[in-house]
Amino acid sequence: MLTFEEMVQEEFIARLIAEGGGQAPGKLEVDSITLDMATAYAEAIMEKNKRTLDGELPEFDQNFVFAQRATRVGKTRRKDMPVINDNQVREFQAELKTGKVDINKPLAPSTSPSNPWPEGLSGKEAEEFIVAGLHDGDKKDDKIKVTSVKVSAKDLRPIQRQIYFDKSIGATAQFGAPATRSFLQKSLMIMSADNFIIDGHHRWLSALLVDPKLQLPGIKIGLPISQLLPVSLAYGDALGNQRNQ
Repeated sequence: MLTFEEMVQEEFIARLIAEGGGQAPGKLEVDSITLDMATAYAEAIMEKNKRTLDGELPEFDQNFVFAQRATRVGKTRRKDMPVINDNQVREFQAELKTGKVDINKPLAPSTSPSNPWPEGLSGKEAEEFIVAGLHDGDKKDDKIKVTSVKVSAKDLRPIQRQIYFDKSIGATAQFGAPATRSFLQKSLMIMSADNFIIDGHHRWLSALLVDPKLQLPGIKIGLPISQLLPVSLAYGDALGNQRNQ
C-alpha cells in the first residue's frame, strides 16, 4: 500500500504530465526536488512516450545528483536574468565585437561612471546606450573578443538558480537520448570568459542528465560574468524585451 506522501507525489506527477510538463517556466526546480521525485517523474514521462528511463538514461541517478549539486552554484533568480531573444543574440555578439557597447574607460559623455550599465532604459537613452562605445573617443577600447568553443557540460557553471527538471527531461522523453545528444551538439550555448552560462541553462541540464562529459558548442564572450551579466541585463532592457516573471 502506498503511503500518504507517495500518493500525493503520484497525484502531483500525474497532473504535471497531463498539463504537458515542459511548459515555461516549469514546475519542478531541480535544486529543490528529491532524487526519488525526479526518478518517479522521469519514469512516468518516459512511459508516456513509450520509453524507459533505464533504456534512455542508464546513469540517471548519479547524473541527477551531479546536476543538482552543479545547479546550486547559480544565484540569480529567473526574474533577474537577461532577456535577449534568439534573433538578437548574433546582433549582441556583433555589437560587442565592434565595440558599440560602452564597457571600458574612457567612457562616453552619456555613460555614468557610477552606473555604466543601467537597467530599464527606454527611448533615446536606450538608443544611446547601445552605441555609446563609439562615442567615447576610442574606437578600440570596447571591442570584446567573441570566440566559438566547445566545452564539456560538467565544466560550465550556471548563473540562474531556477532551472526546471521537467523542461529538461521532457525533450529526452519525447525524442530519446541519442536525438537529445545530437541536438545539444548543434545548439549554441552563450557563456562568459569564466564559463558561466548566460543562455542555455535547460539545455545544459539536459546534457548533464544525458552525459556530463558531453562537449557542447558555444559562443564565449570575453568578459567575466561580473561584467557580462549586468551588460546583458541592460542590453536586453534597452531593446525593450520583457523580463521573465
